[in-house]
Amino acid sequence: MPDALIGKTIGGFLIQERLGQGAMATVYKAFESSINRYVAMKIIKLDETQQDEFKQRFAREAEVIAKLEHIHILPIYAYGLDDELAYLAMRWLKGGSLSDLLKHDRIPLERTANIFSQVAQGLAFAHSKGIIHRDLKPSNIMLDDTGNAYLTDFGLAKLTESSGEITRSGTIVGTPAYMSPEQLRGEPLDHRSDIYSLGVILYNMVAGRLPFDTTTSDLVSIIYQHLEKAPTPPSEFNKETPKAVEAVILKALQKDRKDRYDSATDMARALNIAVGLPAGSSTNLKPAKIIDIHGLDEPSLSTISLIRKRRWAFMTGGVGLVALILIIAGVIIQNNNLVATNLNATVTASAGNLSSTLTASAANQSLTATAQTAKQGTILVGKTGEAGDIVPTLDQISTAIKNMGSNGFLAYIACTQDSEFHAGMARELADLAKTYGMPYKLYDSEADSYREISQFDNARAQGAAAMIVCPLDVKLLADGISAANKADVPLVFQATNLKDTHGVMVGGGNYLLGELPGQFAGSIVRDEMHGQAQVIILDYPDMADLVERANGLEDGLKKFAPKATVVGRYTGGTRELGKASVEKLLKDGVKFNFVLSINDAGSFGAIDAMEEAGIDPSTVTIVSIDAEALAQEYIRKGYFIRGSVQSAREELADAMFDAVVDLLSGVDVPESINVPPKTIITKEVLEQRDKLTLTPKP
Repeated sequence: MPDALIGKTIGGFLIQERLGQGAMATVYKAFESSINRYVAMKIIKLDETQQDEFKQRFAREAEVIAKLEHIHILPIYAYGLDDELAYLAMRWLKGGSLSDLLKHDRIPLERTANIFSQVAQGLAFAHSKGIIHRDLKPSNIMLDDTGNAYLTDFGLAKLTESSGEITRSGTIVGTPAYMSPEQLRGEPLDHRSDIYSLGVILYNMVAGRLPFDTTTSDLVSIIYQHLEKAPTPPSEFNKETPKAVEAVILKALQKDRKDRYDSATDMARALNIAVGLPAGSSTNLKPAKIIDIHGLDEPSLSTISLIRKRRWAFMTGGVGLVALILIIAGVIIQNNNLVATNLNATVTASAGNLSSTLTASAANQSLTATAQTAKQGTILVGKTGEAGDIVPTLDQISTAIKNMGSNGFLAYIACTQDSEFHAGMARELADLAKTYGMPYKLYDSEADSYREISQFDNARAQGAAAMIVCPLDVKLLADGISAANKADVPLVFQATNLKDTHGVMVGGGNYLLGELPGQFAGSIVRDEMHGQAQVIILDYPDMADLVERANGLEDGLKKFAPKATVVGRYTGGTRELGKASVEKLLKDGVKFNFVLSINDAGSFGAIDAMEEAGIDPSTVTIVSIDAEALAQEYIRKGYFIRGSVQSAREELADAMFDAVVDLLSGVDVPESINVPPKTIITKEVLEQRDKLTLTPKP
């Protein structure tokens, strides 16, 4: 049947094509000729009985919804009334909806967590403005052509209600399969009703179906299940569902709203933790996490080749491990075992614990040495070396593992796991340890310098044979460091400029790491702001490395924009601290239009504070360090962040691991190892990368 609206112009938009039909509205593709763009236009047809009431509420409610400016909320360009029609014009996205995505297959867990985190960010922002969605479902989560998620239809269910009751003319306003028990009962709602709906959506993404049977058309049956029946655990439909993920879903689906997550942000953090991703913006949900490599799958030859290819690139210009061994040792591959004819190199796997143990020895090498008799390599105090100078040989790796003893392991004392950089660092080290059969445990300090003391001591007490440490406050660790030195436990620090630690320091030259983005910021101030800007710097005064990085930021800024005013330095380093500092500045009426941050985590906290305060993203510019995925997304869209320096995380992990191996195998190592930073990521850089990716190879 022809659609009478196609070809008509409504509110300056030419209706061209019907995209979809919902219970309350029809979506069209329309063209706005005045600015030459396509939009998605949602049109609601009003019946005579509701026109007067609806028109009175529509302008008020639509105006509030249209002011929801967030990177993960689909923007509304225009709204209005045209005779018996009400319309909302929104950005047109080409990626379809989450509903479309769910029709194909189950979504991988990491992708699920990524989409969910973006949705939760947008929803949490709306909740902070006192707005409840009321009709969350996969079809109201839109995707752009790069896969980013956007919430839409905020308040539409409320707009089409007549009196806040569940039913009108015998039907439910909203989508019963995703509605909370209190919404189905017609009770007053708060933001936790949306949390329940999020739980249903997440269940659908993980299990590939809804938590309750919706095959029946009996409305009473659907309502009854939501009100009274416990959902079937999603693992019964998807056996690969981790128990921790299942627990997140079932908590969100509690009948009593008091038993659900208190916010969408908390739920997203819990999901990220369950999946093994960075928690995001909080440390208080993160449990102590100890990952033992024993019990993980044996690495394949291809895995070893892939990782070693990167590491040996320092020496060979990209020649992978397999080629290198073939050249040096003459390897024969038999039944997935490596048999080296000249070096007696073998890769063996213990069926009992599934961890691989790599051993390599020359013909005259003794295999009976123990950790108690092994000699640790010497730290060359005052000497500086490059990462490429300390790459170990296979013999050294074998000797290092042997010298750890039967119960020894490599401990990584992490600053936190709540940023992409730090969580990624832990994964890099775990991958390296797994590949070479080195037992490994992660100790999360949760950005708490006093907790780090106990984590350090716990690692030593549990038998750590070597330790990599991200120090929050090295002074507080002094006693533990001294005890480790006396016990001849090799220490490698994810830091530079430490004193009297008797350990190897690995870093990228923090002043330079700060100076590069500082100069980029200075060029923006000079070229776009007439050389004038009110700048705040988010630093972390407890760590000398990060203070040096902040110094580089300030000096780089002043080099290109000497008249810029540095309002002050304020504590950042984590999302919570960055948010708290900027919240206080805004509350105190401090004026600023530029933020320099020592890392992306602090920048995200600043953005959280400014979003909640309703700050227009076009009025404040942020330049940062780490170039995390979320930062790159913001950079692409011009949302607060203009540039962020890409940290050399993989190279840093490699260098720290190599230093540990060298020390354990008796090889001397310079006190400082330099790992230079990478480039600064800007919108132009990302667009150029996209072009290169899309260009067909000949």
